[in-house]
Amino acid sequence: MMDWKKVLINRVLKGVLLFMIPIILLIFVFEKAIHIVQQIISPIKEILPDERIFGIGVLTLISLFTILLICYVFGFLAERKRIKLFLKVLDEGFSLIIPGYTMMKSRANEAIGVEEKHWNAVLMGEDGDWKIGIEVNKRTDGLSMVFFPEPPDAKAGELKLIHQSKLKPLDMPISKIMTIIRKYGKDMDELV
Repeated sequence: MMDWKKVLINRVLKGVLLFMIPIILLIFVFEKAIHIVQQIISPIKEILPDERIFGIGVLTLISLFTILLICYVFGFLAERKRIKLFLKVLDEGFSLIIPGYTMMKSRANEAIGVEEKHWNAVLMGEDGDWKIGIEVNKRTDGLSMVFFPEPPDAKAGELKLIHQSKLKPLDMPISKIMTIIRKYGKDMDELV
């Protein structure tokens, strides 16, 4: 009897966290951005027609188009070498200041389909024992920097420099590894 209630509550909470909150935040941010852009381009308001297109005012459509154009320009600039270098420095700064930033960024990238190519899920084997880890840096000298997350939140753990011969790569996203660790090893049979 309690199981279906837990499932129901779990699904509702997931819906709120993974769907409602991001949609509401996106609408809020776009609304604020449109308001700011409308104030900037308000001098041309007098020459715009009063007609609505699909129920939306022309000034709002121009504002929305301006925001999308600005996003495109910044996306284009983000592909430039100097900007990438600046973003990398900024990213490293955030990872030092904000606990768990790198892990959250990795999970966000997985959610939108961008893989962290330099991070790999691995198992480290010693004396017949295996330990779940995340290879964060593969060096040319045969050593790898591996982060071993620990329960309950998988944001804390230990970092070790290990020879690559002791590592077994896993064909599994980092987010799945983190979920298994947060569940204290439940669903571990998928790894072995």
